[in-house]
Amino acid sequence: MDTCNASTSPTAEGRLSERLVAAGLAGLILPFVQFGWLLLVAALSDTSHCGHFGCVGQLADAWTVGNWVAVALAWPLLHLLRVRPAWSVAVLAPFFLVPIWELADVPISVVAGLFAYPLAALVSAPRLSWRRRSLALALFLLLCAFLALSSG
Repeated sequence: MDTCNASTSPTAEGRLSERLVAAGLAGLILPFVQFGWLLLVAALSDTSHCGHFGCVGQLADAWTVGNWVAVALAWPLLHLLRVRPAWSVAVLAPFFLVPIWELADVPISVVAGLFAYPLAALVSAPRLSWRRRSLALALFLLLCAFLALSSG
């Protein structure tokens, strides 16, 4: 009789690694969605009403909206990349994305999805022990503490 549970079986570990890689791929693709959104806003904006510094304020606002556009498009992208269940990863990822967006500067916040989506996939993985989930959350909190202390 096999006493090994499903969370430690090789197939379960393989599925978890595939899930994490696919979620990371989504986190890599979504900033391109944001850049596309930014280019669309820049192309459609009326530059005659820009202030002294040009349309930087308008583009910053578009970038913020683009963050949420990317979050909204995460579920279909995760589903397309065969992350199951995709909705749980898409719902949890903003809880990891928003602190990184708030604590990090722009270059790090652009790649925040590379951390947030795999972390959300790990935390929401079926049959993962609470000990592993807690470890992942603790590591994320350490990352947030590091970002908060390094930003001044």
